[in-house]
Amino acid sequence: MAKDLYRDSALGALLRNPLPQRVVQWFFLLALAALIYSAWGQERLPGIDDPFPLIYTHATTLLFWVVWFMGIVLAAPLAGRLWCGVCPLGYLSDRLGRIGLNVKWPGGAFKYLPVLAVFAIGVGAALFFDAHKSPHMTAVLVGASTLVAAVTGLIWKRSIFCGRLCPVGLVLSLYSRHAPLKVGVHDEERCQSCTKRDCASRKGQWRRWDSGTLVLHKKTFSSGCPVALDPPTMDNNQCLLCLECVRNCPHANLGLFAGRAPHATLHPLTSSAALLLPLLAGLVALALVRTWPALRDAVAPGTYPEVWVWALWFGAVLPLAILLPAPLAAWLGERTSGKSVGWPPPENELNPGPPLPTAGTEAGAGTEGGAFRRSAFSRFAGRIFAPFAGLVLGGHAALALVKLNAKAAYLPYLFYDPLGASTYQAIHIAETLKLPDLVIPLAVVKYLAFALLAFGTFLGLKETGWAWFGKNTGRNTCKTTEKESADKLGTIALMLALLGFAALLALYGATLYHWLFAGR
Repeated sequence: MAKDLYRDSALGALLRNPLPQRVVQWFFLLALAALIYSAWGQERLPGIDDPFPLIYTHATTLLFWVVWFMGIVLAAPLAGRLWCGVCPLGYLSDRLGRIGLNVKWPGGAFKYLPVLAVFAIGVGAALFFDAHKSPHMTAVLVGASTLVAAVTGLIWKRSIFCGRLCPVGLVLSLYSRHAPLKVGVHDEERCQSCTKRDCASRKGQWRRWDSGTLVLHKKTFSSGCPVALDPPTMDNNQCLLCLECVRNCPHANLGLFAGRAPHATLHPLTSSAALLLPLLAGLVALALVRTWPALRDAVAPGTYPEVWVWALWFGAVLPLAILLPAPLAAWLGERTSGKSVGWPPPENELNPGPPLPTAGTEAGAGTEGGAFRRSAFSRFAGRIFAPFAGLVLGGHAALALVKLNAKAAYLPYLFYDPLGASTYQAIHIAETLKLPDLVIPLAVVKYLAFALLAFGTFLGLKETGWAWFGKNTGRNTCKTTEKESADKLGTIALMLALLGFAALLALYGATLYHWLFAGR
């Protein structure tokens, strides 16, 4: 049974007051500015041949790529999108959006393609320009993200950065599908009878600023959901856990639940998440296969393939070959089977005209995004890819654990030398400091890594009931407006989905085993 933390006697008082949340957001915002400033121009050390000497000794690269990035991956199965609730860039975008131009974001494919472009730019910068190894390149990426968050907040409605541009939030929406921390509704009937939606709607008011003869009138906005979700019907995976709706509900009918929230449902992946999943699966596979050069060279085209060849092969071609056949088979099956109708068909079926705009409204569109009709292939991909999210999480979490365990021991050195130059020289040149050891012994962490992969596999298999077999599992039902989503997949599509799941699991398991067991 879920517990409403918002109504808890001790924690509830802390959650109801937004001040602690604002203090954390301002702390992270100032810390982000300090990390960008300290890393700008920091890349090489004079007289040292190592091209990236500060990768683990500089505060910016260590905290951003190791502690923060790996930490949120490990925390996602428990905390969900809690990071989004305290993210400094989301806070900046939301606050500027309340005084911005309030322009409506374009619809159609532009709703989800920009976040994939941002994700591709970040991955490309890491793979081909080693941005994760350089403090200066890290500062450029983070600084550019901060600028984008500010500019988009000043131009478009609400926090478009969080809803349409942030790849970290999109990844967390995949990894938090089974997280126990969710915003939920106590009484659905009370929400259905509410017409004002004060919990999520953004209230506008005109303000006046004057200085002598200069007078300025501007409409500003307060409160409201940053990404325009409707709490009673929203996909919880899109919720930022900012608690704006919980605090503003006039009926006190919303809460922050730990455990299975009342009326909780599973949702298919949105279009953007379905497009991201193969890329994310490939990124995890690419990181794992780098530890097994023999397999990498044997599977990739060519005798000794270049870096870009095997990176493209394992990062994109192989994941797409594993994941795409199932939704493609389901789509072809629907296209070739037709629908059973009486004869003669109704007059409106002889000339049906354009589709109704309310059909297939994408989850997460909110009250401002407008209706968006998903294609049949997108609907099938959203269902079939859903169980793969748990498997990819398991592989990514195993990687994150090993990485964090190997490099977290550098953290104490930051108190004495946050810029990292003296620490590097003391370890590698003067040898007055020893190279940091593992936090947890390898004999233990390798079993923990496999346990995380097994846990992610279990989470993925839990979703196959409704996603692939169309079974009603009580509260955990697929909430969607398309009738097709309640039907079983075709036999061929189901077999391809099962084979794809097994193939990806075998790839992750084999490379992880070779890395931590056989390769040692």
